[in-house]
Amino acid sequence: MLTVFKISMSIVLFLLILDNLDFSGTVKLLKNVNTNFLLIALLILAVQTIIASIRWKIVLDNFNLKLPHFDILRYLWIGLFFNQALPSSIGGDALRGYYLRRNGSSLRDSAIGVLLDRFFGMTGLFIMVLLVVPMLLYRLDNLTAQWSVVLFSGALFAVISVSLVLDLLPLKLEKWRLVGGLRTLSLKARKMLFSNKPGITLVLLSVIVHFFSVFAVIALSEGLSLEIEWLGIFLIIPLVTLFMLIPISIAGWGIREGVMVIGLGYLNVQSEQALALSILYGLSMLTISLPGGIVWLFSSHPSRK
Repeated sequence: MLTVFKISMSIVLFLLILDNLDFSGTVKLLKNVNTNFLLIALLILAVQTIIASIRWKIVLDNFNLKLPHFDILRYLWIGLFFNQALPSSIGGDALRGYYLRRNGSSLRDSAIGVLLDRFFGMTGLFIMVLLVVPMLLYRLDNLTAQWSVVLFSGALFAVISVSLVLDLLPLKLEKWRLVGGLRTLSLKARKMLFSNKPGITLVLLSVIVHFFSVFAVIALSEGLSLEIEWLGIFLIIPLVTLFMLIPISIAGWGIREGVMVIGLGYLNVQSEQALALSILYGLSMLTISLPGGIVWLFSSHPSRK
């Protein structure tokens, strides 16, 4: 039911977007994309994945889950494939946790090992959002858009803040395994975040990961021959990533396009151009996830047990 709902939401959002633009113009832009810039964007996204695997390894090492970097990269890429390529009820994070569990970690430690990586990813995104929101609010002349940016930024800050204080839950609730896991998650997240090492390294890597998304979109915009100022892309992409955290569509399809069309529209980018850029960005992320699918096919996994 959840999968059907997400697919339906993606379709509805696309229909709403297409109702307000000339899709033939978008198709024309996509047909004429410069493949050299497309390859550059794919290379950037591949490097981004490798950097993300380095961050996850540091997280796991500090959580006493020491695995070879190559294995961590494989598990991360498999998770990326499930998140991007399949409308599955088995999320990529669940697969990552499964592989940690298969390597001898407890169920709780496997889950926390994945959630800690997600936590630092959101922390890096929040820093990016903090950098762009003041400049973006200055450029937006629509009060609804301004409040949307502020509210979603505040929601991300609230999630990060709550994650850091979950250990303050009443001790009498610790008999519940979930509460015990949340307390451990909070303690580990706070200890790592507010330490010189690995805290600064993890936050820096997380910010770099999100910067690579900006670089990839810049390369794609050049490939489409769009005259979009690079600062504008830097302002919009962190917000696109933020809104894509809302789990109501398949791999962010529909949400990403809506935010790109609306956000870039405020920067005087035509809707057809913004949609073409968003679709190409989505297809690029889908393409770069495919190696994870190949790795998964040749690995032992739940369906083969």
